[in-house]
Amino acid sequence: MKKSHKATVHIQVNDINEYSPVFKEKSYKATVIEGKKYDSILKVEAVDADCSFQFSQICNYEIVTPDVPFTVDKDGFIKNTEKLSYGKEHMYKLTVTAYDCGKNRASEDVLVKISVKPTCKPSWQGFNKRIEYEPGTGSLALFPSMHLETCDEPITSIRANVELETNHIGKGCDRDTYSEKSLHKLCGASSGTIELLPAPSNSANWTVGLPTDNGHDSDQVFEFNGTQAIKVPDGMVSTSLKEPFTISVWMRHGPGAHEKETILCNSDKTG
Repeated sequence: MKKSHKATVHIQVNDINEYSPVFKEKSYKATVIEGKKYDSILKVEAVDADCSFQFSQICNYEIVTPDVPFTVDKDGFIKNTEKLSYGKEHMYKLTVTAYDCGKNRASEDVLVKISVKPTCKPSWQGFNKRIEYEPGTGSLALFPSMHLETCDEPITSIRANVELETNHIGKGCDRDTYSEKSLHKLCGASSGTIELLPAPSNSANWTVGLPTDNGHDSDQVFEFNGTQAIKVPDGMVSTSLKEPFTISVWMRHGPGAHEKETILCNSDKTG
């Protein structure tokens, strides 16, 4: 029995598209700043277990969620199609799928979360421009909740100027502009305010002998030269002051220096 020569047979195995794309991550997330258009926000990536070049390559990505301001290209890069607003939406949730070049869809779509961060400017925050204060109520914390927003930027120095203004016409408690009675009202003096140095009158005569600057009765200015004083009559001020009280004085010091000067005193009957 004769045999023929041995022959080599070449068998080509064609790959079939038996696997679907699988995303490398279970989910993706990113943060963007409002009012800005990005060339790329993040990249999603899927792989395919098929062996052939045709079926193992990812040819296309697609955003399944409708009506969202984002697109994804064939390489998986996601970008926004319009400027985003924090006031309109704080976070977008997108479902993205992938296709291999044999048009097999990903076995499981992936969730992409994109947070929108409001535009940040370094500034002082947490304070009110208007503050209500009732005279005689003691100290008041002006800015108890104030804080500096640094926008995660390094700060080398801080400088702040605080300027307080009244809502009155003019300059608020201005001694040179307003009369004594006007100042009581303007500066918020309480209704129980007592005038210790009133302009001389029939009912108030204890300032009669004091030298004056010849001003008007409503804003009389008295001069004390160090050799004289006045006594406020008994009964003008209560001797049982249980609550905190305030004494207000407008004074301009004259020439010369003294070791001791008494502005106001209260003593027993022996002096």
